[in-house]
Amino acid sequence: MNTSKVRVDTRPPLTNDEIESLTVQEFLRIKLTDDEKRRYREINLAREEDRQQSIERTRIEALPILNELRDAGIEVESVGELIGRSTPYPTAIPILLRHLQLPYSDVVRSTIARCLAVPEPEVIAAWKMIETIYLEAKTGKGFVAPGDTGVYELGLKDALACTLAASTTNETKEALLQLLRNKHNGPSRILMLRALKRVLTGQQLIDTFDELSNDSELSIEVKLLQKPRPKKGQATK
Repeated sequence: MNTSKVRVDTRPPLTNDEIESLTVQEFLRIKLTDDEKRRYREINLAREEDRQQSIERTRIEALPILNELRDAGIEVESVGELIGRSTPYPTAIPILLRHLQLPYSDVVRSTIARCLAVPEPEVIAAWKMIETIYLEAKTGKGFVAPGDTGVYELGLKDALACTLAASTTNETKEALLQLLRNKHNGPSRILMLRALKRVLTGQQLIDTFDELSNDSELSIEVKLLQKPRPKKGQATK
């Protein structure tokens, strides 16, 4: 939208669609009329109402998971509260693994997958099952939360990539390499690269990074991982 150098008294009024699509830079640059400011506030209020309704629909959808977690002694208001928890939650793992296989919305399954991005024995044992779901996960845009009318970027494949990376062992490292080499898996592969430094060593790690550095989607991250860590007290370039 070109709004530069247009005086408010000479330009045509902005439509609601134009107001809704204003970037931060455009909003700061142009002078809105009182009517446009009013409509801008109304649009933001409607957005916030939609967001709150989406959060509530997602909470309701996830109630079966929350109820099972509660029965297992884990009190959380949302599944996402488990992400980054400082204390392990092993009793939640079988519940999350079971629900990951059910047809929840993208946002709920993505949250479950991120909660499973931990090296717990049951997650490690379920690696092949998680890999299957990863390979089937759609990418691009789609309906993310229950009741959505607009499309957004789907997040399940990225979340599952984190799960696979966290639970890869010597037994599954070759399967991880196959996923990384498969360009059909797209940019989600970037999230699995760091796991290679945990399961590969020596010349095998060097050769693998050299191979993957030729992949345009992975090359930047690979080069960052190839850089040796600076010694303590040594300045980075």
